[in-house]
Order: sequence, then structure tokens, then C-alpha cells
Amino acid sequence: MNHIINANDLVNSNIKDIVIANYKTAEVFEKYNIDFCCNGKRLLKDVLQEKNLKGNDLINDLINIIKSESSAEENFDEYDLKKLIDHIVNVHHKYVIEAIPIIKTHLEKVISKHGEKYQFLLEIGNLFSQVSKELENHLFKEEQILFPFINYLVNCQKDGEKPRSRSFGTIKSPIRQMEIEHDAAGNILHKIRELTGDYKLPEDACTTFTLTYEELKEFESDLHKHIHLENYILFPRAVELENTLINK
Repeated sequence: MNHIINANDLVNSNIKDIVIANYKTAEVFEKYNIDFCCNGKRLLKDVLQEKNLKGNDLINDLINIIKSESSAEENFDEYDLKKLIDHIVNVHHKYVIEAIPIIKTHLEKVISKHGEKYQFLLEIGNLFSQVSKELENHLFKEEQILFPFINYLVNCQKDGEKPRSRSFGTIKSPIRQMEIEHDAAGNILHKIRELTGDYKLPEDACTTFTLTYEELKEFESDLHKHIHLENYILFPRAVELENTLINK
């Protein structure tokens, strides 16, 4: 996919493949509010048509990043599975766990001060509380069940052993559950974005109000990158590895 350097290649590529080939392009899709994680299998040209975007500026932004030498600093598709898992846990899982209590505190302050006037803030608070609980449970299952099993498969490959069967069957079962939970979290954060009008601040927004919107935007952006790494790189490679080991 690294050969994608012109507009025709880009518009006829799946969004997920563009981001897999060059992770920095995720920043462009975030800028134009285009989902590259849960709905990343769509062709870019279809998304541009759906959003009624001519796409010239977006395409130019993508090409500039792809041609930039500095953009190649992180090629996650070349990471081995253990290194990729470590990155996900140490960067994205860590961020989620640390960001949740901070955002909750700021949301509570904003709701207390502005909730009567802007009643949608109450729904945002409820939605963020919901997604927080779901994500904390989700991360626990990944770190305690799925990721250790993927590392076990890597060790089996290294030692030339056939993996033992698990109560959940093949790795496809827990992966499918994780993908369902990814979709659910993404939908909740999309609903929060809709309620805020794409995080458009009211004229009387205080500093905490402004900060909270920025934190919510960052939280959504990080989750998009987090889900992309798992859905389109880690999970498919783990399934492929298991199939190879079982069918040896």
C-alpha cells in the first residue's frame, strides 16, 4: 500500500488501508470527521460522495503526509504482535484509564454550572459514564484474556508447538466480541459529537467548558486510532497466526 501517492489511488482505496499504510493519515481523516476505524472498509470515493465533499483539500493533505519522510516514523503493520500489543496497552489503554476520571470531573463541573441552560450536557454526562464503564470492562477482558492468548500463539509459533484448545473455541470468538464492543463505544462517542454540534462551544462557554470539549474530542480521536490498530492490524494477524498453527 505504500505505493499510494496519487489522487486516483487514494479515492479507490479503502480508508483502513490508507491508514494501515501510513498511520499519520489518521490525522487527516480526524480533521474531516471521517470514520477510519469501525467503518474503515469503505472506499474513500464513496465516503466523499456520502459527505458531499469534493475532496481536493483532503486528498492534498493525504498526499503531503504520504510523501513526507517524517511520516514513516510509525509503521504499525510491521510491528510483531507482542510489540503491537505492548504499544496498544502502554499508549491507548493507559490513556483511556487516565483520561476517564479527569473528563468525568470536568463534565460534572460543566453540568453543575451550565446544565440547566444546556440540558444536552446531562445526556452527554450519562453517555460518557456509560462508555467509561464499558471501556474499562473491555480493556480488562483484552488484557486478561485476549492479549495473553495472542502472546501464547506467538510463543507456540516460536517453539514449533500446536496451540491447545480453549473454552471459547478459536480466537475469532473473543475477537468478534471485542469488535462488537468497539462499535458500541464508537457509536456512543459519535452521539456525544452530535449532541455538541461537532463540539461547537456556546458563546458563554467558560474555560472548563472549553477544556471539556477538547478532552472529549481527544478521547474520541484516541479511540479511533486504538480501534483501528486492533480491528485492522492486530486481530486479522492473530486470526491468521492461529489458522496457520492449527493447520500445520
